[in-house]
Amino acid sequence: MNKIIIAFILLSQSLLAYASQPFSKELITSFYATVDKLDKLEVKYPEVFKNIDRFSISEQSKIINYIKSSNAYPDIASALSSNGFVSLNEFLDVSERFMGSLYSVQMQKMPKGAEYLKNMEKALEDNIKVMKKEGAPKDMIKDMEMELQMMKKETNEMQLASKNASKSDIKFVKDNFDWLISVMPEEKDTLME
Repeated sequence: MNKIIIAFILLSQSLLAYASQPFSKELITSFYATVDKLDKLEVKYPEVFKNIDRFSISEQSKIINYIKSSNAYPDIASALSSNGFVSLNEFLDVSERFMGSLYSVQMQKMPKGAEYLKNMEKALEDNIKVMKKEGAPKDMIKDMEMELQMMKKETNEMQLASKNASKSDIKFVKDNFDWLISVMPEEKDTLME
């Protein structure tokens, strides 16, 4: 699951030109295969993938320009095309729509999920305050603050994508939820967290 979220964060939003491509098992299988290839490329180009985090989903054109200007782009483009995606924009569209729909369905299945995420953020904030008060090492506190910032960013991006998810995409995910989870690529230890 984390891998899919990372792919979504890495690649952000896309142009609406591809929004008409309906979800299908074939499309999602291609999406998962692409995510798996991107995960492997992250090992080869760690700095490129790490730097993508500095962009928010509203900076889509900056993300695309950054990726296209990176030394990883030929390999990224190859990963996309080998799985049937004609462009980064098309993959971004599927990524955003899928992640928003998946998040929406998960929140429907677990209505207290959003509350749980807020409680996790609050607990981490409280831990940071205690660590500061007790004089914990600054590096440790900085790491925890970065983790909190990333957690909030991911939650906000998922909520935005969920609000933008179409009824037909949500229906596909809901109707195929068990299948989607069963074929989801396994997380790798190499993922950014």
